[in-house]
Amino acid sequence: MLENISLDELKYILSENVEAAPGWESHQKLSLPYREKYDLEFIKRTNPKIASVMILLYENQFGEIEFPVTMRVAYDGTHASQFSLPGGQFEELDVSLDETAIRETVEELGVDYENIEIVKQLTELYIPPSNFLVYPFIGIYQGEPYFTPDETEVEYIVPLDLEAFLNADFEVFQREFSGQMVDIPGYNIGDEEFIWGATAMILEEFKDYLKIILTL
Repeated sequence: MLENISLDELKYILSENVEAAPGWESHQKLSLPYREKYDLEFIKRTNPKIASVMILLYENQFGEIEFPVTMRVAYDGTHASQFSLPGGQFEELDVSLDETAIRETVEELGVDYENIEIVKQLTELYIPPSNFLVYPFIGIYQGEPYFTPDETEVEYIVPLDLEAFLNADFEVFQREFSGQMVDIPGYNIGDEEFIWGATAMILEEFKDYLKIILTL
């Protein structure tokens, strides 16, 4: 699907395309079995916590397009020791939500601020356990990044090949919740490691959106 498409060409396609992102149509495929469809406009009126995350696309030394996911460090919190996209909570000094995504990406990955350009926003996603409304952005990184992760937030970083991700199918695995085994859809990225939950839902919309615009 990405054959002969450079990062600059993909950047142009993403920034110029006005097709609407699929939203819930994509999210529901990777949602937990008991998750309901939330009215986002109602959620916004309840004053949730706000965060932004980044799908950061770059070319590696072989000219292949990749993006990183991070394993969160273990801590006493809802989303500890899970794979996530770089990002974090909106702060008062942030001038916009995309600025939050860039700032947090720079802090977590140790990459250069000036090399990041936002090209697209995807659909907001509400995360009930932590009461976060998350705004996902697609960014382009000029040059190959050298990752120096923030050890207080990131256990390690896994670069994912974009072409391989677009061709992959999600799987269903079991995870224990409240003493019960639940079937969870997600992406197996090797060594019995899975991307699931909100991160998988965001990435599924990203995948579906790319497939839409690359076939127009």
